[in-house]
Amino acid sequence: MDLANIPEQQLSEDQVSKLLALCECRMSRMPVQYIIGEWDFRDITLKMIPPVFIPRPETEILVDIVLRRIAAMKTECCKILDIGCGSGAISLALVHANNKIKCTAIDRSLYACHLTKQNAEALGLQDNMEILNAILRENGEIKLLNTVEKAPKIEEEQFDIIVSNPPYIPTGKLPDLAPEIKIYEDLRALDGGKDGLNTIKALMKYASKALVPSGLLFMEVDHLHPEYIEFFTKKYTKLNLFHEHIYKDYCCNDRFVELSKLQ
Repeated sequence: MDLANIPEQQLSEDQVSKLLALCECRMSRMPVQYIIGEWDFRDITLKMIPPVFIPRPETEILVDIVLRRIAAMKTECCKILDIGCGSGAISLALVHANNKIKCTAIDRSLYACHLTKQNAEALGLQDNMEILNAILRENGEIKLLNTVEKAPKIEEEQFDIIVSNPPYIPTGKLPDLAPEIKIYEDLRALDGGKDGLNTIKALMKYASKALVPSGLLFMEVDHLHPEYIEFFTKKYTKLNLFHEHIYKDYCCNDRFVELSKLQ
């Protein structure tokens, strides 16, 4: 619409040069988000740098689901853990929408942690955020990386809500991804192991210990995963997790799972 209002404007030599450089980037299959350097997610704008994972539009649904459940809780404060924060899209969108949320965001990538911190500061949300370079192990334990003095003992903390868009693409399907993804994005944020369930299983193990009673775990998953997750909650009763609900994405595929911790 802006271009329609200035049909006669001529580009300067510098503008033409910049435009050609941007076109070359796109022709090399670089994602638009990286070329522009920022992208909108829900009602916030995030800085984007490769290879940090680019948030997808359907993940906005996950944020909406969590916010609705928080509204129903009617609590004074809500402690949330975002596992695999990437650019900080989920945690920052939550904190931006509700100032009673205190969010801890972790990622195994130090680049992602730095980017989340930059985005939090740009949005003025740093006071409600704690950003940690940490990894979720397959046994359901979280290990801090690049620790500093007085590092928080996250393994001792409990949360009202844990939310995650974990790696859930089966390793064998990674070669089929678009070049924009394979070349530029961090595949560790996508590789879910042989069946795509490696991190999801670890999340369930961790949530069984780290959630408060009646606390909630929200995950974005492959459309084939919800039935397996429900099966896990029934088979592994020691997890003390209950399968609450499955939510659909924009294409009506089963995409989001809500679990609760039993009393």
